[in-house]
Amino acid sequence: MDREHRRELKHDRFVDEVGNLSVRAQDNQRLLMIIAGAGLALAILIYGIYFYRSSREQRAQAALSAGIETIESPLQPPVGGQPVPNAKFKTDAERLSAAEKQFVDVEGKYRGSDAADIAGLYMARISSSRGDVAGAKGRLQHFIDDHPKHLLVGAARYSLYQIRVENGEAASVVSELQGQIGKADAPLPSDTMLVLLAHAYDVQGNSDKSKETFRRIITEFPDSPYAVEAQRRIGPA
Repeated sequence: MDREHRRELKHDRFVDEVGNLSVRAQDNQRLLMIIAGAGLALAILIYGIYFYRSSREQRAQAALSAGIETIESPLQPPVGGQPVPNAKFKTDAERLSAAEKQFVDVEGKYRGSDAADIAGLYMARISSSRGDVAGAKGRLQHFIDDHPKHLLVGAARYSLYQIRVENGEAASVVSELQGQIGKADAPLPSDTMLVLLAHAYDVQGNSDKSKETFRRIITEFPDSPYAVEAQRRIGPA
């Protein structure tokens, strides 16, 4: 093969390689553009979801706040009494009924939001105040099961224990609390469980055990927020 022919072959291979590289570069460029476009679309989607959720949660929180304001609002005084600013309702039943509608609305419109979950806790409170023990217990237990790490799960557990104590389950609550106090995985702080235990003893009519439990709070948890009430309950030292 002469030199000229070899040079032409090398030239042809060079042209082929350049062509292949050019095609691959174009393909890669298209791929990069597709990836970039997909990334941008994903970013827009994520932002859209975040904005929607954020905006939805803000609306939910505003609706929840309105319900809380209603249920916590003062009642109108009796005829001839001193006027109370911003008092809209004459009776507690009227107030509860108005608040209930607002909380139900939050649960219905904003299902899955944090505000809807908290509205459920207020609905449990309303159910309890009306004597619907089963309804209140069901709502509280549902919240505890679905939100074991929620900031308010402790309050839900405390309320559930209280309802059980006050509705015929004091003995079983005493047994449960005695087995949980002091454990690392206890559902509530030990001083809180001692308060519930003392209350359960009170409901059972066992004042000695109740005072003994309050005394444990003072001795074992002197800095507890319950210590002052515990001291009041057992009397002067």
